[in-house]
Amino acid sequence: ILEQHPLHFSFHDGKVLKLCPVRSEQTWALNIKRGILSVLQTSQASTASAVIEEVDVLGICPTRYQRKGPILVKTRDLNLCSHRYSGFTSVQSDALPHMSSEQQILSSQLECVQTVKDRVLAEAKC
Repeated sequence: ILEQHPLHFSFHDGKVLKLCPVRSEQTWALNIKRGILSVLQTSQASTASAVIEEVDVLGICPTRYQRKGPILVKTRDLNLCSHRYSGFTSVQSDALPHMSSEQQILSSQLECVQTVKDRVLAEAKC
């Protein structure tokens, strides 16, 4: 089913700008493809450390990039993301207003290690 429909998308400077899914694509299959594209998203930040806002399957999130030679480490506190839907567990949750991320009932973080060779993403592990 995952190979039944290609997912066309717009990709510019390491960011997925737009998805063009086939209307008949099953939601779960499209979400898996969105997750894969989220892993491939990267920053071309020239500084050793930068925080940028990224939009992907996890929501709109402040994302920290740290460059360590050819390695780029991407980290997020998912409690700081907006437009985040917690459909991955049977426990539905929303961030409580006026609470720090450390005080949330469910706390999640993301860390990805991306290897860049000749300005091209060669490997990504999350």
